[in-house]
Amino acid sequence: MQFSETEVRNTKTQLREAVTAAKLGHKNLARKLLIGVVEQEPNHEEAWLWCAALAESEDEAQRCLTKVLDINPNNQQALNALALARLRQAAKRSAPAPASRAEAISLPPEAKPAVGAPAAEPAPMWHCPLCRCEDARPQPRCRRCGAMLEVDQIDDLVGNRDGDEHLLSEAVQRLQRELKSAPSAAAHAALAVAYLNMNRSAEALPHLEKACELKPQDAKIKAALDKLRSRRLILTVDDSLTVRKIVAMTLERFGYRVLSAADGMQALARLNEHQPDLILLDITMPRMDGYQVCKTIKQNPYTRQIPVLMLSGKDGFFDKVKGKLAGATDYLTKPFQEDDLVKAVQKHIRLKE
Repeated sequence: MQFSETEVRNTKTQLREAVTAAKLGHKNLARKLLIGVVEQEPNHEEAWLWCAALAESEDEAQRCLTKVLDINPNNQQALNALALARLRQAAKRSAPAPASRAEAISLPPEAKPAVGAPAAEPAPMWHCPLCRCEDARPQPRCRRCGAMLEVDQIDDLVGNRDGDEHLLSEAVQRLQRELKSAPSAAAHAALAVAYLNMNRSAEALPHLEKACELKPQDAKIKAALDKLRSRRLILTVDDSLTVRKIVAMTLERFGYRVLSAADGMQALARLNEHQPDLILLDITMPRMDGYQVCKTIKQNPYTRQIPVLMLSGKDGFFDKVKGKLAGATDYLTKPFQEDDLVKAVQKHIRLKE
């Protein structure tokens, strides 16, 4: 099958973004991007290798490695990894089977229920407020959707990398429907928890405020609201969804609230409603480029004091000069390391203070 230049460029970009996400520890996002690559280009050897490295099970990893060898039977990395995986699997099969529950546990006669005795009432099951799965007792982390659930544990919520994005998105849609028909503090708090697990704290904040308004006596909701309000707000503007997600996930884990915009027009609309402490601004975007957006921000007396840090793949001297002339405070070249981004944000937040 032949691919156009645009398709090849898209798969290259998507693979590069997947590798960046994987190296930063965002495995769910990386897996989703890799699936997109192999759907467009089923014989992409490197993408299948990364799929194997990020597989959630031994069987899935072996299927990906087998696919690599179908494409290139001489791929030594895949041959070695597959041989090692099969050795581990053989070792598991040869291990002695554990004793059955009946063999392992022998109840004393007095502990056995009397024949004809009435059965005890089953304990009520706990339901995850997000994905609605059942468990015998309340859990701080849902075993199915992977979400952290303690509303006042803000750092744990936004630092969670194990949430299932698909299940959390479904929970957000369901809770939004519930709130339209029957607003409640519990539904607002649950929606805030879902957003926080997805590193979308700027969207969580109004729901925590509403939950606190409806149930002011709830100490946990009040504590969560106070913690979230104390975080500095960063506006990130980039037409790449992957970049926006990586920036949000990185900065949320370091104690910031992140608000996103997909282009310059959306960024200016956000600034009518929010006053961020720092703006991260891409240059090459549709409708308005970063230079135009920066000039507009600096010409407005209400926003001109906000530091603007430009993030761009353009690394030329004249690009940096043009950014400075537009009013940018600093310039960071993509792709960037997580540490470089965090240090730049911390530096300019301190300077603003």
